[in-house]
Parts: sequence; C-alpha cells; structure tokens
Amino acid sequence: MKNLIAGLLDEGTDFIKYEGDLYCINGGKAHKWPDFPKKVIDILEDDMLNTPGALKALSQWENLLPDDFIPRYVTCRFGGIDDQPDIDANGKISHTEYFDCGLRGKCRFEGKLCCSIKAEFGILTKAEIEVLKQVTLSYKDIGEKLFISPETVSTHLQNLRSKTGSKNNSQLAVYAHQKGISNE
Repeated sequence: MKNLIAGLLDEGTDFIKYEGDLYCINGGKAHKWPDFPKKVIDILEDDMLNTPGALKALSQWENLLPDDFIPRYVTCRFGGIDDQPDIDANGKISHTEYFDCGLRGKCRFEGKLCCSIKAEFGILTKAEIEVLKQVTLSYKDIGEKLFISPETVSTHLQNLRSKTGSKNNSQLAVYAHQKGISNE
C-alpha cells in the first residue's frame, strides 16, 4: 500500500487541493469541503488550537472569513498529494508535507501557517525552521531548548545556510527576521 493515497484502503486521511476545491480522502471516499467527516474536522480543530502560530496567521489573513479558517489551514499545511497520511489511523497528524500553494516565497505567513518555507536553494523543514528561530543562541542553548544535540543543531544550521545562500549565522538571523520567524 505504500504508493496509495491514505484513506483509500486504510483508516488514514489525506487532504488534496485539486482544481480549486479541497478534498479529504477518508474511509475509502473523497469528501469535498465542507462535507468532511466530523471526526476529521474535530482532529483538525484540536490541531489548530495546539498551533498558536498558525492561529495568529489565520487571524491576520486579510479578507479571510471564519468559515474559511479550516480550509485555509488544511490547504496551507496539507494540500499536496503523497503516499503518507496527513492523519494516520490513530488520529495523529503529520506535519511534514510541502505543498506549493502558488504563494510560496511571497506569502507573509510562510513557515507560520504552513510547515515549511521555500528558500532560494531548497525547502526548509519544520526542524530547520525551529532551529532558525533560535539562531541567535549558542548551539548548546538551541539544543537544550529544542531537545536535540549541538551536533544536530550544527547540521541544521549548515543545511539552512546552504538552502538560504547565507554565509554565516548572522545572515541567517537577518533572514529569520525578514521572514518574520525570529524569536526576538
């Protein structure tokens, strides 16, 4: 089942943005928004409540009506098609998907509402973004804050410099401020 869309033959769920419409694949069926299964909407609402940065971005999105919060959240975080469930059979959400919504590189909510940022030379992962937020700290302090080793911090920072074209951590700090994701 590795190359199948989640939700077709298993208990997982996948979200797909297709020709302007948002779909949820769950229980072997495609459900078009707003007719998602209640259990899926409940999981999404809980996830939104546990993602304050995304909630803040939704609240600041111009002309976005309250009825559009869930579909915008889903589109930004899960809109692409892949073979990994966006919600697994146990109801656990995976925030690892990259979806090019057409606003990548120019959306002021990139990395806040969605889980990744498109940089000049690659896509920043969620883990890299978390390290980038702390770039002004020492490797040890970043590691302690994020519960990772200083070596892992170093690897993430090296990848960040490569993907953003930054030569050093000072340039990365400026990049983080420009993207609005720094912790300062």
